[in-house]
Amino acid sequence: MSLSFSSAFVIVTALLFLSLALWIAFIAAHAVIRSERRIVRRLASGGGVDLDERLTTGQSRRARKNLLTQLGSHLTLPDAEEITRLRFWLSQAGFYDPNAVKTFLAARTVALFAPVTLVLLCWGPLFARMGGMNVVYLAVAVTIIGMMGPDFVVNFIKGRRVDQCRRGFPDMMDLLVACIEAGLAMDASLIRVSHEIGARYPVLKTNLEIMNLELRAGRERNEAMMNFAARIELEEARALAVMLKQAEEMGSSIGQALRTFSDDMRHRRMMVAEEKAMALSAKLTVPLILFIFPTILVMLLLPAGIRVAAGLS
Repeated sequence: MSLSFSSAFVIVTALLFLSLALWIAFIAAHAVIRSERRIVRRLASGGGVDLDERLTTGQSRRARKNLLTQLGSHLTLPDAEEITRLRFWLSQAGFYDPNAVKTFLAARTVALFAPVTLVLLCWGPLFARMGGMNVVYLAVAVTIIGMMGPDFVVNFIKGRRVDQCRRGFPDMMDLLVACIEAGLAMDASLIRVSHEIGARYPVLKTNLEIMNLELRAGRERNEAMMNFAARIELEEARALAVMLKQAEEMGSSIGQALRTFSDDMRHRRMMVAEEKAMALSAKLTVPLILFIFPTILVMLLLPAGIRVAAGLS
């Protein structure tokens, strides 16, 4: 199936303008909702100037650092819960800048429209080499990649950081147990551990420093540790926070509780490693059947086949 030059160009242009129209409608709908909420808050406060409006104006003035931030200042979602979710998600990937949400939204918008626009600009050479239908497929593919690309990149970076925290958590526990048994308090031990572990696990150090800042600001230790566990997405960290809270409430020794928890965690990790080792033989069955067994069979039967062929000839 082939398309003419004009038909393919019309299809790709329609795809571009359709995506652009959907994005503009999305922004306009959120702008209307934001305006209505601002009016409601202003009426509820007695008609004064909205505090959120003053903060937004100040942030927009300070946000003129790069082109993406300027573009993102017009695309930020008005829903506070969505902005909070995006900011937390980006912080898990290591983007702690206050304008990270605006920059991400602007990057997602550029990634959505830039590839299709580039296809339109290079329409003539692409049509001559690939044909009309293939160019349409290319436009659809780059549009899908543009829609999913920024989220995939952020999730990939986040996954690598979580893996680094998972590798460094046992070492963190060992250092924490050593500091507690040496006589340091819990807060001082966390600060010491963040300093010592930073050279090998910088991601874990950053999250520990954020937790230490929360503790200095007056947040409860259990809440700060639960936030720390949510940032690194480790079940061991959540279990550590629960265990420390129970130890404080029951008045038991924190050092002994930490040592027991560390031993139990390492025993659990050893069991997981043994489970993977035991499952290795079953996983190797498919490669053995598909690759190694046919090779051995050919090597055994090839000489007999050659002799039979020679005898028949």
